[in-house]
Formats: sequence, structure tokens, C-alpha cells
Amino acid sequence: MNSHLQMKREQFMVQIRKQAREEIFSKKRHTSIILDGDMLQKCNPDETINFIYQTYLEQDFKHLAKLLKQYNMNYLKLLEDDNINDQVVLNQFINHFSSANLNGLKLFFDIIRMSDIPIEFNLTSDRLMCINHVLVILINITYLDRKDIVENLLQNDLINILLKNLIDRMVQPDKIQIHFDRWCEILESICLILINIQFELDNRNVLLFREEILKSQLFRVWSKFYPKNPITKTWKAILLLECKLFESNEIDLIDIPHYNFNCIISQCTFLIDKVQMEDESLYKRVLEILQKLSEFKITIALTLTLTKFVWEKILKLNLFPSKFFSIFTNFLAEKDDDHYILQYLIDIGLIESMVNSLQNQGDEVIIEKIFKCFNNILYYPHAFIVERTITVFIPFLHNYLNQYSIVKQEICIEYLYLLQNLINHQQLSDYHLNEIFINLDCLQYISDMLLSCIYLTKLIAELFTQFQKLPPQFKLVILQKVDTYDFVEILNNQATILKNKDDGSINLILNLIQLWEQSDFEFNIA
Repeated sequence: MNSHLQMKREQFMVQIRKQAREEIFSKKRHTSIILDGDMLQKCNPDETINFIYQTYLEQDFKHLAKLLKQYNMNYLKLLEDDNINDQVVLNQFINHFSSANLNGLKLFFDIIRMSDIPIEFNLTSDRLMCINHVLVILINITYLDRKDIVENLLQNDLINILLKNLIDRMVQPDKIQIHFDRWCEILESICLILINIQFELDNRNVLLFREEILKSQLFRVWSKFYPKNPITKTWKAILLLECKLFESNEIDLIDIPHYNFNCIISQCTFLIDKVQMEDESLYKRVLEILQKLSEFKITIALTLTLTKFVWEKILKLNLFPSKFFSIFTNFLAEKDDDHYILQYLIDIGLIESMVNSLQNQGDEVIIEKIFKCFNNILYYPHAFIVERTITVFIPFLHNYLNQYSIVKQEICIEYLYLLQNLINHQQLSDYHLNEIFINLDCLQYISDMLLSCIYLTKLIAELFTQFQKLPPQFKLVILQKVDTYDFVEILNNQATILKNKDDGSINLILNLIQLWEQSDFEFNIA
């Protein structure tokens, strides 16, 4: 070794050991782990990192990879054993990443950068293995609940190293084709580090951190990977990262390239359409990502990128229905006066999928999500929707309400919204109104809800306001039902209980009833 390298090594050794000297020699410690059939060298962390530094200077990357793996496994063994007597040695590992000891961190970051090789050149398999071992070490270090360590990593440019330096080496498709599995491992490791860091940031900083990731070229690079059949672990890591990035809907999307969202959605399409998923958790993650995107109102991208065939396949698979019904609920929450979307949803089989799910489900959560979605569909006038509402959806809810003495309040709310939307947005004939108010006898169920839950009175008052739009003969039917099911008595009892706390809903219903009675009386006199 030449004198220059020798001097650098000795300087590094002095710095790395100076602050921890007392701890190192306070007691004899060693860790033994079996690696590839051989016993690891017994040494403390500071000695190991010195060997790592020396080997890095000598550019013996095959041996460097073994040392980095040894370093990581020794550290993991201490974590796994969780022995209080090992705390001194464990602290030596952690100190390599603290603000008190930047030499260790600089060494690890230099290994990731591989600055002696220009970005446009390919890296050898041994170099890539060294990079990934350092990334795995960072995964395990950031797994600790140590906010100070994460802050130090970020202050020393970790994100730029991951999302700029490393990602720039992956931009050209022909480069990743060489040693493709190694690059997949590196991409997986980057994702896991980015996931771990988010747990240690406060609310404001985590939003800024997520925006920075979403602005990067990570997803463009991934779009070059996934058509080449990457290993399942890489798929899991990237999907988990995306779920974490969209965890909060407070994130600011203004400065994030729209192309990056298209890359994310295209990846979802590819996974559903092309990949044989033995692990259903991958498919669940895809639906979670689409659900989050729909909450961000990125509906245009969803419409353009997810083809009719993909939606049909999602509905046909019928896995995790609460996820895909939530996607459609959010998708339809943005009302569009161009009603072509309704025909599209009918064509892909969404309505029939709802019907089938209701027939096979006893899960209240799924029932609630189906009716939330269907209530958004009712915004669009269509004879088929009216027919399905009267023949399937209302009878299902009546049967459900008859079957259980205790019913989830949210389902009652969706029932009242359904009747409101049906009257307000659909074109109902006398035949339809006759079915709703006479044959299906909806007022009976409204009366039961009024009696059982005082908090539904406001919604019922809104529904009665919609009844104002009905022809006179059906207001008479409603009056008869109101009398049959003791609406006035129930409302008066509620008024007594609430006293001055009524928000005006009770009086509104009573006034409407009185108005219709007066109109009926005047009609009879005439």
C-alpha cells in the first residue's frame, strides 16, 4: 500500500476510535456469526469499519462486500439478542451514523456514490453488491426509533444520494439490463429506507419529504424496471412506498409532474393485466394506491390510463371489494355533467358487481361502501338505474332492516340519501312512485329510523323537503302513511326530549305535513 493510502487509513482510524475508546476497552466483547460456512472475524464495530475503509481504499470490492455483510449481520445479531450487556457495542454501531462521528457516515455514502466511476458508465456486480449492502445497513439503522439518526442522515444529503446519484445511474434502460437483479435489490433497498425515514419525521416535514420523492425520477425509472419481470420483493417495496407516500391527502400535488402519476397508475394497470399474482397482498396494495389516487381527485389520469378491460378484470376478480367500491365512490364524487361516464360504468359491469356483492355479503362495511358508491351513481339519470334501485337496492335494504334489530347508523343514512337522490335526480313515473311509496312502503322504514335514532331527523327533514316535488296524489299517499306510522306523535315526543336543542328539523317536517293536509283539505272542498 503506498504511503498516501496508509496515512489516510491511519487518520481515519484515529478519528473513528477517538470518541469511543473508553467504551471499546471497558469490557471484552465479541460477536460470532456463521456466514457462508465460515466463522466471522471477532472484532468490535470500530475495528470492522476500519477494515471496511482500508478495503475501500484498495478497491477490493469483492472483499469489501463481505466486510459490509459481516458488519450488518453483527449489528442485526445484537438487535436480535437484545442483551443489555451488548449495549456498549451496539452504541458503537449507532455512533457511526450520528452527528458526533461523521467519518463513518462519509465512508458509507462514498461507497454508495462510487464517484470514481462516471454516471454514464456501468458498475460491476461487486460494486453494486457493495452499494446494496450499505443500503441494507441504512435500512436497519433507520429501523431504530432514533429521530436524531434520521435527521443526521438527511442533513448529510442522503436523499440526494438516493434519488439523484443512484437513480441517475438507472435512467438508461440498457444499463439496468446488465446485472438486472442487483439493480432490483438496490431499488428495493431505496424504497425501504424512504419508508423507514417517514416514521421519524413530524407532520409538516413528512409532507415535504413525500413531495420530494414524488417529484423525483424514481417512478420513471421504475417504469423501465417492471416490464422486465422484477423480483416480487421489489414489487412489494415500491407498492408499499407508494401507499405510504399517499397516506395523507394533505400533500401538495401542484409541483409534482403529472407524468409521475401516470407512471404509478400504469404500473398498477400492468400488475393487474400482465402479472400472475400468487401473492394477493400485491393486488391489495395496487387497489390501495388507486383508492388513494382517487381521493386526490386524479380522476382524469385514472380514466385515461385504466382501460375498460382492466376495470372489468378488477370487478371479475372481486378481491377486496371494499377497496374497489371506494375507488368508484371517490371517482364519482366529482360530478360530471357529461353523463357518458354512467354508461361506461354500466358497460364494465359495476352495477351488476354491486348486485352480486349484495347477494353474497353479510358484511356491513361492504354494504355501506356499495350504497355510498350507488348514491353517487344516482346523480346521473338513467332508466336502468331506476329499475335496479326499485327491484334490487331498496328491497335489499328493507330485508336487511327487517332482519336485524340493531342496524349500523351509516347504512340508515345511505338509505335516506338513496331516496333523496332517487327523487331529486332520476326521472320517476307514476309507476315508480307507486312502487316506492305503496308497494315497497318506504315510509314504514323511515318511521322506524325516526323512532330509533334522533340523529337522523335532519336527514329525514331533507327527504321530506324533496317530497315537495311529488305530484299531489303522492303527497296524499305520504299523508296516509304519516298517519299510519304515527309520525306526528314520534316528532312531538322528540321535541319534548330535545326541548330547545332542536335544529329546526322537527318543525320543518311538522310544517310540511300541515301544509299538505291543508292543501288536501282545500282540494276536497273544491
